[in-house]
Amino acid sequence: MDIINPENQFKKALRLLDIGRTEEASGILHDIITHIDQEQHPLLFIRASCALGELLFINGETAAARKHLLNVMHTLPDDDIADYEKSVATDILHQIADRDSRDHI
Repeated sequence: MDIINPENQFKKALRLLDIGRTEEASGILHDIITHIDQEQHPLLFIRASCALGELLFINGETAAARKHLLNVMHTLPDDDIADYEKSVATDILHQIADRDSRDHI
């Protein structure tokens, strides 16, 4: 991964998602989450975690999705972009909870 510019890697992952290359995008997003300094790049960590969580949810991997989406919820900062990502994460977490409750009935 391009440690010098993880934002470029995030943009690359989004482009890959746009063209359906989800495995490659997933790998890049995972690398970003794993390798960046969360304190130095909190917004990038939130955005990458939200994107990966959403991708995992779409692919039916709810346990892994929940982990990344909860990372979004528990990471600062609070600004407009972070608030948007947290809103997306909250919505998906509610969908996971609804699905889990239906599965237990």
